[in-house]
Order: sequence, then C-alpha cells, then structure tokens
Amino acid sequence: MLMPQAAQTGATEPATGSTPPAFTLRDFLIAAFYHIRIVLLAGLIPLVVALAVAATSRTEYTASSLLMVIVSREVSNAQNVTDTGPAVLSIEGLKQVESEVQIIESADVARATVVEIGVDRLFPPGRLAAITRLFSSDKDLMDKAVERFQASLRASVQSGSNVIKVSFTNPDRDVAIAAADALVKNYLAARRRLFENPTAKILMLEVNRFQSDLTAVDREIEQLKVKAGIIDFAQDAILASNQVDSILQRRRQVAEREVAVAAQVTEAEKQFAALPDSVFDFAEKTDALPGDEDNNTLSKLLLERDRVASQYAPGSQLLRDLDRQIATIRARIKTRSERRYSTDRAVRNPQVNYIQNMILSLKVEQDSLGRQKGELVQQQRLAEERLAALRAAETPLIELNRKRDSLGEGFREYQRRAVAASIEEAAAQSRQSAVRVVQEAGSAVTKRSLALPLVAAGLFAAILFGGAAGALASSLRTSFVTPAEAERALGLPVLAVFDAEAERPGNAGTDEAIGSCATLLLDTRIDDAPLRVLHFLAPDADDALPWLARRLAEEFAARRQLRTLLIDLSSAAPYPLAAGGGDVRGGIAVTGTPVPLLWAAADAERSPLLDFRLPIAEAELMMAELRSAFDCVVISSDLPGASLVTQRFCQLVDANILAVQAEKSRKPAVLRLRDQVAESGGLTIGLVFLGRRYYLPNWLYRRA
Repeated sequence: MLMPQAAQTGATEPATGSTPPAFTLRDFLIAAFYHIRIVLLAGLIPLVVALAVAATSRTEYTASSLLMVIVSREVSNAQNVTDTGPAVLSIEGLKQVESEVQIIESADVARATVVEIGVDRLFPPGRLAAITRLFSSDKDLMDKAVERFQASLRASVQSGSNVIKVSFTNPDRDVAIAAADALVKNYLAARRRLFENPTAKILMLEVNRFQSDLTAVDREIEQLKVKAGIIDFAQDAILASNQVDSILQRRRQVAEREVAVAAQVTEAEKQFAALPDSVFDFAEKTDALPGDEDNNTLSKLLLERDRVASQYAPGSQLLRDLDRQIATIRARIKTRSERRYSTDRAVRNPQVNYIQNMILSLKVEQDSLGRQKGELVQQQRLAEERLAALRAAETPLIELNRKRDSLGEGFREYQRRAVAASIEEAAAQSRQSAVRVVQEAGSAVTKRSLALPLVAAGLFAAILFGGAAGALASSLRTSFVTPAEAERALGLPVLAVFDAEAERPGNAGTDEAIGSCATLLLDTRIDDAPLRVLHFLAPDADDALPWLARRLAEEFAARRQLRTLLIDLSSAAPYPLAAGGGDVRGGIAVTGTPVPLLWAAADAERSPLLDFRLPIAEAELMMAELRSAFDCVVISSDLPGASLVTQRFCQLVDANILAVQAEKSRKPAVLRLRDQVAESGGLTIGLVFLGRRYYLPNWLYRRA
C-alpha cells in the first residue's frame, strides 16, 4: 500500500524545506512493539525484584522525638550578643540548629545508644548469625551495629522553625521507643561535654599578636610611601608612565621635524644658489596707443552698414554717412602703420627674496628645535627616574599590603571568635537549657508496611526500565522502521511509502500508489520547469529499487502516454527488451520494450554517457539530447553498482530521490548518500520508503 504525500497542483518547487514531523505517540508505540521482547525483558526484571522484596518486607515502627533549639544572645556564635538588637539572627540560628543535627547523628552518640540498648535487642541475630560471627570480631559487630543504627536514624530540622525531629525505625515498637529516648539522653550528655573547653584566653593572645603585627606593617607602609613620595600608587604609576610616553612622543616629533627642517634648509640653499638675480618676464614691440579703439570702431561700422544695406536702397543718405565714416577710420589706421612703438620690460626674479626669507625662518626653527630637544632629554630623564622609583617601591608595597590584608583578616576572625568564646564560657552553665525536649518518643509512633509501595514501585520501575530499554534499542538501531524516522533523520519529505507486499502481482493498491507517486512527480516544478529526468538511488543493492523504477517508467509510458527511457544501473537482470536492433540516443544505447512508448538502456558498453571517463561538458550535451528525445527519463542506481556514474547522474538530472528500505537501509549509509548528492551538486527533493511493515494492531492504528 502506498501513502503519498499530498501534492499541490502548480507547486513551484519540491517541499525540501518542509518541517520534519514531530515525534508522536504512534511512533513511540511502533518502536515499543518493534522491540517488544527487549521491553518486556527489561520491565520484568525490576518487577520480579520488587515482588520478591515486598514478599520479604516487614512492618516497621518509627518512634519520633521533638527537640527545640533555643538560639538567643547566650549562643556564642550569634552576632551582636551584647547589643540591644534582635535576640535571634535567622542565618546564625539555622547554622546552630544544623550543628545540633550533626551532633545527634554523630558516631559517638550512636555507639553510646547501641551499648545502652544492646546489639542483640536492637538487631536480633538471623539464621546465619552464628556462622557470620565466626569470621568477625566483637569490634566488627559493634561497627556494623553502629552503621545500621545510623541508617535507621533520621534527624531533620522542621521547615521554618528551630525544632529538630529525631526518629528511629525498628520492627519492634518497644525497641524503637527505647532507642529514641536513649539517643536523646546520650545526645544531651555529649553536648555538655562539647562545651567544656575554654578557649577565650588563647584567642585573646592571638588577637593581641595580630594587633601588634598590624601596627608594625602600617608603619612600614607609611614610611615606604613617604620615602617614594607616593600618595596613591596606582594613580602615581599611571601618571608617571603617561608622562614618559608623552615626552618620548614629543622627542620623536622634534627629531622628525629637525630632520625635515635640515632637509628643507639644504634644498632651499641649493635652489637659491641656482637662481639668477633677475629674470626677463617678456619683451614686446607694439604701435598700439593706450585708448586706441580704431579697429573696434571699424568693425562696428562695417556691421552697421551691412544691417542698413539690407533695409535701405543703395545710395541712400544713411549708407553714404556710414561709408564716409568707414573711409575716415581706414585712413587713420593707414597713417598709424607709419608710427612704430617698442616697449622693453624687465622684471626682477621674485623667488630670490622668498627663498631668502624661507632659509632665515628655517634656520631660526632649527635652532629652536635643538634647544627643545635638549630640554626634552632632561624632562625624560626626570620622568624615568620617577618611574624607576615607583617600580622599585611597587614590589615591597604589594608585599606589605598583602601582609596587611592577611593580618587584618586573621585579626577580625580571632577577635570575633574570642568574643564569642568569652560569652560561651560565661553561658556554659546554662547550656542545657538551650535544647529542650518537646515530645517524648513514646507519644508519636507510626506503623509502616512497604509491601504495596514496593509493588507500585516495581510496576513503575518496570515501565521505566521497559521504556528506557526500548528507547536505548531504538537509539542503537541503525535502520528505519517508519517513514517519519527517515524524514526526521534525513530532513527530506517522504514522497511515497510502500509496504512489504507492494511487489506482489495483482495488488490493486500498488497500481493506485504508483499512479499517485507519478502524479506527484509530474506536478512538481523547479524554477517553473517540470521534472523530466528523475534519479532514484539507494545506498545498498536492493531488488525493491529496480522494481519501483520499472513500475514508474511503465506508468509514465502506458498510462501517461509519455516517451519514457528507463536506465537501470542497480539490477543485474535487464528489463525485457523487444526483438530487433537498438539505437544510441544521448549517449545511451536504447532498445524498445514490449510496453509502448517505453525504451530501456540495453548495452552499457555502447553507452558513452555511462563511461566514467566522459568529460562533464560532453555529458551535459548528451543529457540535453536525452531531454529532447524523451519526455521522461527514469534512472535507478546504487553506490555499490556504479558509484562514479551515479555521482555524475546526481549532478545532471533534474531531481534526485533517495530510496530507503525499511529495516535494511542503514542510517549512516543513507546520510552519507544524501551528503554525496549534495556535494556533487545535485538536488534531492525527497525519499521513497520501501518495504514498510505494520507492527501495531489495526484498532490501535486508528486510535493512536
């Protein structure tokens, strides 16, 4: 049966960028049923263990006592104990209560309680006790009893209060009550012993020593700053470093300017020596007098006469006046040619004065630069001496500050502890009143049976273990079971899904499925161009791929009346060919088949397009010839069969389609095939899923 993706008529491109389907409940159920044996085996183990433990579990009694810890000014580690502020600080109070819990759970208190109650009463010997005692000493038995006692003991602080709940669990009710009461009594006795060690005098000696050391270090720091002239070391160091850098930059600028000025002086003197004292700007001879406008007047009169002649008759008075004026002007011009005027003009060279002034200013600047350079050297020496002094004082100042910080921390810590210890010694007599028993153990005894919780836990663990085993098996599985898995792993849409019985002859669903797949491929367009050359390829050799290619080719030829060429590179058995000779079309030796309008590649040796030595340019020309000769070309190949030819077809065809065989195609191989298609420059529009099996019941498929 085929389940094609919904095709949209007029689509412009394949849905290669569609979002892969999310993991659904159906996928989970399919994976569980596929690995049903592993899931059942993994779930059965914790269930059997839980049932066995539930059958051997015993009823236990828990006796609980309540202790209230009073945290007040008398507590030595409370801050501001001599102030008039709050009597209890929340953080210090919590620390005090937690310390009491740790004392209750200590091994000394547990050992004293076990000795008081008795090992055999607390933990009655079992059937094999006589044998185990032969291989262990009394000390080992006591250590194990203390460890078991601590495992049965629970001491916890009640939420939001300073009350401690102490519980002890035992199968015997009376033993549980006696052990809880004995534990509280031994805890109070151990608590009294803990606070009998006075330490205030020792701590005060340390405080005095730290104070004297701090005073000495402060004096050394002050002397060092006065000697080096330091106010703020960080700021002084930055100022000194910036001053040295600024002076160095100014020295470089002065040196550069000095070299430039020297070069300018040399060049100016050289050019000055080559200049003449005077230069002749021009010499001219002319007979023109200032204010002589005869030529201009003659031109104007001639233009005026032409204008008047076009408007008046010949011999008119106005024309005669203009002719008389023109004759007069011409006579003056003729007499002026007899007069000769000549003017000679000499101009002194202006560059001489300019270069002399420039040489003078450059020499003055050169002298000032020399004086400035000497002053900058002196300033740099002073700045470097200041920087060297700061560097010499840096290391001892850092060491002194580090020493002072360390001594300050120690001084503050010892001073705080000394004050707390003195208060602790003053309040040592009232220590017992800081912890009070609120509830006796016999007042609150609870009974608990773990049979039902163990069974429930076993069922829950069975579900978890089974799910984990199924998930682990699914993650380790290298094949695809459902089309959604292939779509999520490859990031490609599923174009068609064929079940395991699709190749059976006479399957009506297969014919409909092949038709739907052909329609989907024919309706798909890339850059407004239909798909004419299709390449089906698989990572491994499989009979399902040649079958799919042949059925699609027959669909295109017989049902769609398209001239179709089938190139089968993945099957050893060729397609049934018609009797008669063949021809070479587009570099492929083709032969007719019993199906009308269907041709098949017959002889690979006579097909130049199937030669891996063929240049890509010639291959593109042959592929163009195939497109003109056939309406549709279906190519099927696999990597083991023709790897180089397959890679070439990936680049030349219109679209590549991956064939994934259910439960056979390995994920790494399919992923590598997809990447090879992309690396060769081919376009992959999707995948077809072959050989799918259905593991869920039909009613569950309808509901999941």
